[in-house]
Amino acid sequence: MTARPILLDCDTGIDDALAILDFTARGGEVLAVGSVHGNVPAPIGARNTLRVLEIAGAEDVPVCVGAARPLAQPLLTAEHVHGQDGLGNTNQPSPRRPVGEGSAAEQIVRLAHARPGEFTLVAIGPLTNLALALLLDPELARLIPEVIIMGGAVGVAGNVSPTAEANIWHDPEAAQLVIEADWKVTLVTLDATMQALLTPTDLEAIQGATGERARFAWAILDHYLTVYQQWLPGRTCPLHDPLALALVLDPDLATYRTLPTQVELRGLATRGATVCDLRTDPASPSPEPGWRMVRYLDQLDVERFRALFVAGITAG
Repeated sequence: MTARPILLDCDTGIDDALAILDFTARGGEVLAVGSVHGNVPAPIGARNTLRVLEIAGAEDVPVCVGAARPLAQPLLTAEHVHGQDGLGNTNQPSPRRPVGEGSAAEQIVRLAHARPGEFTLVAIGPLTNLALALLLDPELARLIPEVIIMGGAVGVAGNVSPTAEANIWHDPEAAQLVIEADWKVTLVTLDATMQALLTPTDLEAIQGATGERARFAWAILDHYLTVYQQWLPGRTCPLHDPLALALVLDPDLATYRTLPTQVELRGLATRGATVCDLRTDPASPSPEPGWRMVRYLDQLDVERFRALFVAGITAG
């Protein structure tokens, strides 16, 4: 395993939990986790993260509570998708250990200075903690070589508005701050994740596995699959967050393209939209003023990704 370790920022609901289970099963190293508002309030997300890390056998990973609300709009959460507890109303037992001291933003800054250039920052929830960390330390971006974000929609419809994906929409100002920072950003958008749908064969394999990881995954998936029947034909769901973490372990699952990007902050119908300048000359060394270059997935090997995910979830 040659991938850099990760500092994970998440709003642990069902797909965050699946991502953590798969990543750790396949040898990924998590240095620390910060929770953020999004799927559920940040304290519930931290509690869920601690519980998932127990299932994953990673109880030494510290977890800090992060931002309780967005920078410039009211708090909205998604219990209608993830259940009141964020884990499909499975009523998990309380985790065996408490959250760590300090905030998730402070943890990002602290680890960046302690281990400069050594880890990838992966965000699979709204980006408030990352924005706050940048505001705490203007030099932060030079210490973190790569940021991978599950967020955005470019050529497909949004999932929380006609134009916006949920993680960006939940805090557009934070997302713009993160995109503007001088670090390498990859956005894993709905364009890619909505291709990565679990098949009946995948579900059968997970349901039939007997390990603790798989049994936990199936328990929370059952709720998620039922919810997604409102929007997708058949019994399936997309693997949003698991794809972002899978790319840390295996970047060659996809090819990529780089586009000038902004987040729309003012539009009445388009607030939170990820806007790309598709007119870009690929040979151009830099974007026009006001835009920043962001990397996107171009072609995704969906079958290989799904196979790796199922193998990870059913391992052990």
